[in-house]
Amino acid sequence: MTSNNCWLPELIFCDDFSRWTEYQNLIYSIFKNDFITSKPYYKGHRVLPRKEPYENGVEESFFHITCNDYFKNNNRSPDLRRCERIKWVRSFIENYNCDLAACRNCDGVKIWEEPYKMYSRIHLLLEEERYLVVIEKRKTYYLLVTAFYFENNHSFYKYNNT
Repeated sequence: MTSNNCWLPELIFCDDFSRWTEYQNLIYSIFKNDFITSKPYYKGHRVLPRKEPYENGVEESFFHITCNDYFKNNNRSPDLRRCERIKWVRSFIENYNCDLAACRNCDGVKIWEEPYKMYSRIHLLLEEERYLVVIEKRKTYYLLVTAFYFENNHSFYKYNNT
């Protein structure tokens, strides 16, 4: 799917899997710039990445937004659709209230909250792009939980209608 949205950055494709490590380093540098070196804000509060547990010196949130864990056993594998959209995570957080009048190709970000344990999770979904970012409200900041692209229609419709 190609974005026609006025505030979404370009996708970062991996065109050569023999250079996977170089690609992974590139998307990590984007993540690091967007969430470690600088911080996005959501409704006036910083959005911070989950840092621990670190794996090979890399923050936990990086794996949550670039990998999948279908069996919920912490055996994560890279998800190309997530990796390609690495720049989208911060963009969603910063443009959650985009000006629909100025953006003809956007129906706006659908936002809803759901309780999760002792916190509240905010879901930011851009339906036409089938992409979701989840952050968790803490006392003085928000925690980046995950972000992903819905490839499967069934999952998209099920999640979108809850």
